[in-house]
This record gives sequence, structure tokens and C-alpha cells, in this order.
Amino acid sequence: MWKNKFHIEAEKGLVNDPNGLIFWKGEYHVFFQLNPKSCEHIFKNWGHIKTRDLVNWEKLPIALSPTDWFDKDGCYSGSAIEKDGKLYLMYTGNVKNNGTRESYQCLAVSEDGINFKKLGPVIHNDDIPKGYTRHFRDPKLFKKNGKFYMVLGAQREDLTGTILLYSSEDIFNWNFEQEIIKGNFGYMCECPDYYEINEQGVLVFSPQGLKAEGIFYNNRYQSGYILRGLRETGKNNFTELDRGFEFYAPQSFIGKDGERIMFGWIGMPEELDHPSVEEGHIHSLTLPRIMEIKNNKLYQRPHTDLQKLRKNKKEIEDLEINGEVNLKKFNINGTTYEMILKFENINSDLILNIRAGKKNKTVLKYDYENKLFILDRENSGRGYKGIRKCALDILKEIHIFSDTSCVEIYLNNGEEVFTANIYPEKDDRNIILFGNNIKAEKIEFYEI
Repeated sequence: MWKNKFHIEAEKGLVNDPNGLIFWKGEYHVFFQLNPKSCEHIFKNWGHIKTRDLVNWEKLPIALSPTDWFDKDGCYSGSAIEKDGKLYLMYTGNVKNNGTRESYQCLAVSEDGINFKKLGPVIHNDDIPKGYTRHFRDPKLFKKNGKFYMVLGAQREDLTGTILLYSSEDIFNWNFEQEIIKGNFGYMCECPDYYEINEQGVLVFSPQGLKAEGIFYNNRYQSGYILRGLRETGKNNFTELDRGFEFYAPQSFIGKDGERIMFGWIGMPEELDHPSVEEGHIHSLTLPRIMEIKNNKLYQRPHTDLQKLRKNKKEIEDLEINGEVNLKKFNINGTTYEMILKFENINSDLILNIRAGKKNKTVLKYDYENKLFILDRENSGRGYKGIRKCALDILKEIHIFSDTSCVEIYLNNGEEVFTANIYPEKDDRNIILFGNNIKAEKIEFYEI
């Protein structure tokens, strides 16, 4: 009942962090943390799929399994890079002996992109610099000015989180360079990423232990970014990437047309109370998002390849909203779909209920007076509840992808994004608008 139709997930077991994202030899490769045996956060493998168009995916054999002394308790997160025509994976080998954690940064290599040979650790547990604990993981590789670099999540001995920078001439021999963030970012920083868009640096990471501040940092853990150069340690203006409920451990790569693409995990560590567990599976990855910088802010918009999912277009123009408008009368409703709503000059509150039925509804609201956009899943069916908000001066567009048990909501062409798991009933299919003197300039609806 809860299997998603067009989001990446496993047939069975637990999916979490996207890993090893790369466009290599004409194909996109996506790896991800996978426990194929159960929904628990144990026995972490690297699941593997590939595609030529980010829509039609081919399942491949598991790329990495925890079978060696340096990764026996989990092949944890990492990344991919091409070198000399070969595909290399770098990941954290997790080892626990009598309750004591060890951490190894390991390499694996493939010539065909399917079969991988482990090369073992290139940074050993005993190589961790002084001043840091064994919470030392999630290497993200990249190349800059002919040299290889790696950012790593770490924890200082005073139990605060940070990001470390390493460099290498050959990806086999690594030199510790420096911390690249200062200040208080909770007790651990996971899953770092660094890239540049039009020469503007972007540092992405997932801090654990940030305290909620009003409408900010309301999830168990956060994922966000700082716009800054690689070594600009003074800039700490951390901004959340996604304002919804389940979004963590994002990773990016360069697509076939040079665009920066990101996947995230539609999940949250330490939260396993989802109805899909009853069916033996849990969590999925986000849709691929193109990352851009506008007005000193990261924008995220659905990748254009996703338009290949569209079927049976329906369109409404110049819809006047006064009171309640159930789009069912236009034959617009459903469970799995894409919908784009464009508005003119909203000057009062707007409410949009999706996946609505007799008892359930997922509420999207624009609070005009307070300039807030609100996602309310208090009545979204089974599963976790809650309300999330973001500041939004003007609402021009709502772009929704609704899958069986998750939604992604893009506002104003990616200015803000909300991602969430929802678990309504099968017949909760209505889409209902509420407002006073509001015009929807255009509504586009596509079945998926």
C-alpha cells in the first residue's frame, strides 16, 4: 500500500543516505545506504542503480557489503570519482569492537561500473588527527585545480561537530589540511559536500544537535548550507535546504549537461515509526534537483528529465477562488501526480488541501499577513505528525510531486522546498483550494 511509484526506494529493507552520485560513461549512477534484510539501521550496504535519463532506472547488484575487517559493521556513506577511466568509491568502514568505534576511510574500484574491488583503508583509524573522536566519516571527493580534495564529517574531543578538509595528488595518499568550519554546529556534522556554482562556493552538511529557533531547526537533525569558499572559515550563515519533515544527508554531482544535481534522503535518523515498516520497507530518496544560486540563496528545482513522467495533461486558466473549490469537478485529483499552480497578486490567505478525503488531508497554507508558508500534516493519515513553516514574502507558484507515501513541494521555482512522508488512505485523492478573491492564473496537472 505504501510503495512509492516514482521515487527511488528498495523492494525490501531500509534505504538512507544517497552515496556515490556520478555521471560516468554516459550513465547516471546512484548508490545509497541499504539494509536489504530489515528496516533497522544496521548491516549497511551500498545499493546501486543506474539510468541514462534520471527516470528509467536499472537495478544493479549491491556494490559494497560489510564483509571485511575494516567495514564489518557497515559500509557507511561516501562518494564517487573518476580517475584514469575507472570508477572509484570512497566510503567509511564502520567497526565496533566491544562497544569501541573505529573508523576507516576506504576505497573500492571498478572498470565496468558494476563490479567493485575493495582496496581497503587509505585513512586508518589511527590516522585520525589529534583533537577528534572516532566519529569521523562520510568522505565527499572532488577535484579542483588538478588536485583531489575530500571533506569529512567529524566530531571534536569536546563533543562538537565540524568539517575537515583533506587533499591528495592521487586519491590513495591523503594529507590533513584543516578544519573548514568554526563555531557551534551541534555535536556532530555528517555528510558534507562542497561544490561551486558560477565560482560561488557552497558547503553543505548535516549537523546533529542544533536547538530549534522559532521556525528554524525543528527536525531531529538538519541539513543545510553556507555560501562560502572552501577555506573561508569566518562565514557561518547556515541555511536549511528543505523546510519539510524528512530530508537529510543530501549529496550532489555534475550532470551530463554540466548542471549541479542533488539527491537527498526522505528520512530522518532515529525515526522508524512509519507504517511502511509493516510491509518490510522504509524510506526513499528525493527526486533529482537542479541546484542554482539566485540572490545569494540556493534554489532547487525538479530536474527537467522528470517531465518524461508526465501523462494525461489537464489545465485550468484564470480560476477564480472564492470560498471552496474542489478540483475534482475539473477531473483533477489523484494519488501520484505532478501539479503546478501559478498565482497573480495573492493578497489574502490561501489554503490548498491535497490527498484529502473524509478524514485525512495534507494542508498547504500561505499566511498572507505573516508572510509564512505552512505545511501541516496533523491530519495526513498515519505516521508522524507536525507543522513546518518558512518565511515567504510573495507566493507566485506551488509545484507539487505527490507519490504514494511522500510529497515534494517547490515554491516560487525552488526558492523554498518542503519534503515529507504522508500516509493517507487509498481513496484520499481530492485537491481542494480555499481563498477569497484569489486568481489561479494557471493550474497544470499531470498523472504519473
